Amino acid sequence: MASLQTVLGLLPVSGLGMILPHEHLFTDLRGPDAPGYAQADVRDVIRRLRPHLEELKELRVTAMVEASTGGVGRNIQVLRAVAAALDFPVVAPTGAYREAFMPATLRSRSQEELRDWMVEEISEGIEGTGVRAGFIKLAASDEGLTALEERLLRAAAQAALRTGVAIASHTTVGATAVRQVQILEEEGLDARRFVWVHAHCEPDLQIHLRLARRGAYVEYDAIGSPDQPDSFFVGLIRRMWQGHCGTQVLLSQDAGWYQPGAEAPIRGYGYLVRTFLPSLRQAGFDTAAVDTMMVENPQCAFAIAG
Repeated sequence: MASLQTVLGLLPVSGLGMILPHEHLFTDLRGPDAPGYAQADVRDVIRRLRPHLEELKELRVTAMVEASTGGVGRNIQVLRAVAAALDFPVVAPTGAYREAFMPATLRSRSQEELRDWMVEEISEGIEGTGVRAGFIKLAASDEGLTALEERLLRAAAQAALRTGVAIASHTTVGATAVRQVQILEEEGLDARRFVWVHAHCEPDLQIHLRLARRGAYVEYDAIGSPDQPDSFFVGLIRRMWQGHCGTQVLLSQDAGWYQPGAEAPIRGYGYLVRTFLPSLRQAGFDTAAVDTMMVENPQCAFAIAG
């Protein structure tokens, strides 16, 4: 049975509805060497996130993929506590962010050591907690893959082959995403296990279509941000459907962002369902198309064989 591997255990996808494939509950961008890095009062985290996750449940969103990985503040105990207290399924990652943020403990590891570390976090648990990662989150530098990032990507491909999880990568440049898919295929991993995060940053829509036709998931995950109007994302989605690639589109917001020591407002998670989806319907997308992008596609992208 296909399932999401959440911080509270396996969850069959057959009973799920809408899934948000790229959001943040807890993040620390100060870097892994900062004092108090990735630490916070769990009660405060729950208090501040509660209204936002309660809103999601009211909107019938049934799960969230948490994108904060190693180097940007992943705290698996906080994620488990939030998911349990608010009764909301959360999928946590293994992996690491781009080289500038990568923890020193990972930098000197061989490809095989990196592979085994990720396999352990997926199959046995993270940092002795017994909480298993449900996917691999990576990143590419804006200038292209560094040698370290490529080593981690090849290790991730081998870990994904052993465990069945997906790989999602923060990649803002289309040419780099193309290279990543080539590397994964060189390692024997099907492109259908790859999620191109932040694909909307690449202006060449032919690259979106090219990778989708190879099987990769193309994720537009800044919906509701002040940087782009809804019409921009409606246009991207329309082009993907016109190109017969709607089954490869993922939609999310890159929202949330509880950060230790910061009192900045948390950007809620409800905009996509509450405001953007009605705009999509007004633009001519029917219920079946919306369900494909919000239910079926994230289920297929992140499910593992149970």
